Amino acid sequence: MTVGISYFVTALCLAMSSYHIVVAYVGTPIAEIHYPLHLLFVLLIVFWTSNIPESFGKKLLFLSWNVILSITVISSCLYLSLNSNYIQQRIMFISALTSTEIILSIGLIIAVFEAARRTVGMVLSIVVGAFLLYAVFGFYLPYPFWHRGYGFQYILETTYLTQDGLWGAPIAVTANYVFLFILFGSFLVAFGAVGFFKLIATRLTAGMTGGAAKSSVCSSALMGTLTGSSAANVVVTGSFTIPTMKAAGYRPHFAGAVEAVSSSGGQFMPPIMGSAAFIMMEFIGVPYATIMGAAIIPAILYFAAVFCMVDLEARRLGLHHDGSNEDGPIFKLLASYTYLVLPIFVLIWLLVEGATPTRSAFWAIVAVIFAYAAFVRPAPKTFVEACFQAMTQAPKLVGPVVVACACGGIIIGLITMTGLGLRMSSIVLTLAQDSLLLLLGLTMIAGVVLGMGMPTSGAYIILAVLLAPGMIEFGVTPLAAHMFIMYCAGVSAITPPVALASFAAAGLAGANPWKTSITAFRLGLASFIIPYMFVYGPPLLGYGSILEIGWSSLTALVGIGSLSIALIGWLFHPLSAINRLLFFAGSLCLIQPGLAIDAAGLAIILCAYLLSRTAIGSVSKAQNPEVKIK
Repeated sequence: MTVGISYFVTALCLAMSSYHIVVAYVGTPIAEIHYPLHLLFVLLIVFWTSNIPESFGKKLLFLSWNVILSITVISSCLYLSLNSNYIQQRIMFISALTSTEIILSIGLIIAVFEAARRTVGMVLSIVVGAFLLYAVFGFYLPYPFWHRGYGFQYILETTYLTQDGLWGAPIAVTANYVFLFILFGSFLVAFGAVGFFKLIATRLTAGMTGGAAKSSVCSSALMGTLTGSSAANVVVTGSFTIPTMKAAGYRPHFAGAVEAVSSSGGQFMPPIMGSAAFIMMEFIGVPYATIMGAAIIPAILYFAAVFCMVDLEARRLGLHHDGSNEDGPIFKLLASYTYLVLPIFVLIWLLVEGATPTRSAFWAIVAVIFAYAAFVRPAPKTFVEACFQAMTQAPKLVGPVVVACACGGIIIGLITMTGLGLRMSSIVLTLAQDSLLLLLGLTMIAGVVLGMGMPTSGAYIILAVLLAPGMIEFGVTPLAAHMFIMYCAGVSAITPPVALASFAAAGLAGANPWKTSITAFRLGLASFIIPYMFVYGPPLLGYGSILEIGWSSLTALVGIGSLSIALIGWLFHPLSAINRLLFFAGSLCLIQPGLAIDAAGLAIILCAYLLSRTAIGSVSKAQNPEVKIK
């Protein structure tokens, strides 16, 4: 990147951050103004932060293409913002498109396609292209995919000039909520949150077997409260956790796998979850605090599953206790970082009190800036540099999410227009054949496959429109259905053959990407059971009495631990196939709540545990034949 382009991008990033902060304070403009400006900033930043080719010819071609794209984006987005009154007053599908609107809509769609290709790869662009072709040529297909077919201008109008396309709920969420939360996280990171989380994680796992890997799990869980992004988690926490794990004796591919699995769970960890959680809020019409509260227990279960897998693997490998308590009591450590802890509590308090996510994020940003200035009292130059870093990093981090949501908006508009969503629900219900388990299995497969090549938010949007109605019709609560889909899309980041989080972690670990992704998938298998648990057991989402929630959480923890033992094949020693099968069967019994099946599952797990203890005695006697049996 040349110096001139670097200054241009920096100015764009500062302008975008400043614009969103001001808007959050004074109030959000109408959608026809706010959403195009938001997308305008993002697309320009995406285009001008892309890698520039080295050769002169390719470089000239690349820069020329960037200039054309930039002019197109500026023209198409400003046209909407400057003519917002006209856009609001025109009669949809009655007022004819002007030549200018046709050209600008085509240009903006092409720009979004190109941005998707640069940020998240070709898969998402191909999916959007397939839906566009389906909207035009669907009348050639047999039932249930048949529709009457739509003209080119009808599709352009839906996509560009209505809130059923580009400017739908997904882009609204990134413009109103997601960017501000990412900006808040960027401020915390710029003010030292990474070092703080590293110390906390190290302190919590000090003296434990495999403490280096468990520190990675804790660090990623803590970092997930800020970023809500598996890729961002891998890059930030993996830079110090992966070398630590390798130094402690873990193989490079295993160290990368632990980081990938832990970072993927950051999307589910409140208070700042992934962008899919904010989109969910819009889709099902509940406050974000409700989603945040429902996500707490499943998030804890997810990281408990990873923690168990890491602990058992460390014991199997014979890694000794590592770490120490040299940092002192944890409360003393928290007190020394009050300026980072306080803003997080401010954010949670505002959300719980019912403030909008926009206002909550704004005041959390204000709180972290003032807390840093008041408690740390940095030099003016240091303070300005930290704020500058936060305000220039957040727009770059949000780029892939916004582009994915723009593509998702196009897809939602086309699905609604063609009626595919309603028919897809019927198809899924027919295939499920009155079996909720089969329906959930099909949904998970679809989520994992679709999420392999795109961000969680993009996969979630498509599946939520296509499959969530069918799940709800089957009797699943809307919150549980959407949470299930979000989990399925999220774990695709560690699922081969295209495991984005695993590949990123493999790069940091210097390991084979395929081997790392296979190991990550194995470590994350225990967490795949969690979505089934909260669908069958609503208390895990906070529905029910305290006793029901407590009992469901306890049995879920036991089930996850049992499944982890079965998958690793180790408890006190290597387990036999029969013993592993018993632990596995017991864990499956604890998926669906009910006293009888819970009792059966706990009894099976207890038998497996006693069998493994008996095997220890047999091994000890074999190793010490002089021991007499009394």
